[in-house]
Amino acid sequence: MKFEKLINLRKNKGLTQKQVANKMAMEQTTYSKKERGLSPISDEEWFRLAKILEVAVEEIKEIDNSSCSKNENSTFSDNSITIQYVNIPQNAFDLILKYNAKLEKENSVLKTQLKKIKKI
Repeated sequence: MKFEKLINLRKNKGLTQKQVANKMAMEQTTYSKKERGLSPISDEEWFRLAKILEVAVEEIKEIDNSSCSKNENSTFSDNSITIQYVNIPQNAFDLILKYNAKLEKENSVLKTQLKKIKKI
């Protein structure tokens, strides 16, 4: 099941999957699977998406009756891979995003310095 409301609203806001994924602290491919209904979207993720898209959860949330969402804690494939979901408070999540941005900035600075050193 594709989440058409979510997809349309994201596009109407001019956001790419990558931009939303970054704000959700996940890879673009992971977010893409969620939009396409291949991976479940937890209640906490619906709230975060609503915040990012500046709408009420009810405006974007659609009921997913696919087999993926029958067990909210785990999904299984042919190789028996289990995915565990946990909920964390919004303030902790915001702190993680802030720290991640700081690390990415520092990483960029270090890469630039390394390039300069390699030229010497």
